[in-house]
Amino acid sequence: MTAAMQKNLVPFLLRAAEGVVRCVFSSATLAGIAAVALSAVIFTVNYLNHVVYIIDGDSATVTVTREQDHMKILANEEIRVTAKDIVEYTQADGERFGQITIQHPFQVTLAVDGQQEEFDVMEGDTVEEMLAAHGVELRSADKITHPRATSLMPGDDVSIVRVDSRRVENEVVIPHKTEEKHTSVIKNGTTRTLQYGADGLKKETWEEVLEDGEVVDRYIVREDILKYPTTAQVLVGDGSAISNFDFSAQYPLDANGDPVNYISVLRNQKATGYHRSGKAWGSGYWTTKGQYGETYCQAGTVAVVRLDEMPYGTKLYIKTPDNKFIYGYSVVNDTGEFAYNGVTVDLFYETYTESVLNGARFVDIYILEIPGR
Repeated sequence: MTAAMQKNLVPFLLRAAEGVVRCVFSSATLAGIAAVALSAVIFTVNYLNHVVYIIDGDSATVTVTREQDHMKILANEEIRVTAKDIVEYTQADGERFGQITIQHPFQVTLAVDGQQEEFDVMEGDTVEEMLAAHGVELRSADKITHPRATSLMPGDDVSIVRVDSRRVENEVVIPHKTEEKHTSVIKNGTTRTLQYGADGLKKETWEEVLEDGEVVDRYIVREDILKYPTTAQVLVGDGSAISNFDFSAQYPLDANGDPVNYISVLRNQKATGYHRSGKAWGSGYWTTKGQYGETYCQAGTVAVVRLDEMPYGTKLYIKTPDNKFIYGYSVVNDTGEFAYNGVTVDLFYETYTESVLNGARFVDIYILEIPGR
C-alpha cells in the first residue's frame, strides 16, 4: 500500500464508521465509539505499513504486511519455494517497500564423453557458464551444438563431440613389378628370367581424426622407403627383333621379312654376342655420334672386323634366313679382335645373360647404307 493510499484510507474509514455508528448507537455513545474506530484505523495504517512486490517467474503480486522476513511473507501468501530456487529480497524507502524475486531452475540435457545428464540452470545462464559450473572442459577442436555464449532455454539439448587426432605408423609391402622383354634370342613360346624380382618395404605415417573415439578421416603425412623393390625381368620368346633401332621407313621389309632395298648381303655369317655393363661406347662412337643420337652401346650396335667393308656408321639388317632369329636394324659402332674364330659380327646385348644365350649363330647381314657412299 502506497503512502497516498494510506493518506486517503483514514478519512474513508472514519466516514464509514460514523455512518454505521449513527444508525445503531445513541448519541451518547457516539463519541466513545468514534474514538475507538479512529484508534483502529491509525493502528492499521501505521502497523501494516510494509508494501511488498512479489515477482515469481512470469507472475507478479503485491501485498501489504507488517512482516519483515521475506520467507514468512511468501509463506503467508502461500507461495512455495524449493532449495533449488533463487530468492532475492530488496528494500527501498527505508523498510516501507520491498521486492521479492523468485527464479526457478529449468533442466537442459548435456551429452558428452559417452554420457547424457540433465542439469538445472537458471534463466540467462549461458552454455559456457553451465559447462564451467559442472567442470566440463571444451577444447578448441571439439564440436558443440550451441555456441558458448548462447543463453540456455528450457528443453535445450546440448551435445559435445570430442575431436582428437593421432599419428599411426605401419609398414607396407611395395610389390615388385615384372618387365617383359620380347625377343627372338630364345625360342618362340618360351620364357627366361633375366632378373628375379623382390618386394620392397615402406613405412607410412598417417594422421587420423577421431570423433568420440571413432576414426572419421585419415590422410598420409609421410612415406619412408625402407627397401626399394627390385623389378623382375623376363625374356619372352616371340620372334621380336632385338635391336632398339628402326629404319623401316627408309628400308622397309618385304613379306618374307627381308629388306626391299640394300647394297649387298653377306650370307651365312657367324655372329656372336657380347655385353658391357654401364654406359659404354664403341670405338666408332665419335664417328657415329649425332647421326643416330648418342650411339652408346645398346641393343642394335654391333662390332665388325672388316671395317673397310662396313665402316663405322654403316646401317645393317641382321637375321637368320628362317626368321627364327632377328637381331634387326643395326649400326656398326665398334670393332674387336674376334675374327680368329671366323666371327664376322659381334652383336651387343643389354644383359650378360642375353649375350650368352646368343651363343654362335649364322646369320645373313644386309648392308643397307654405308656413310659417304
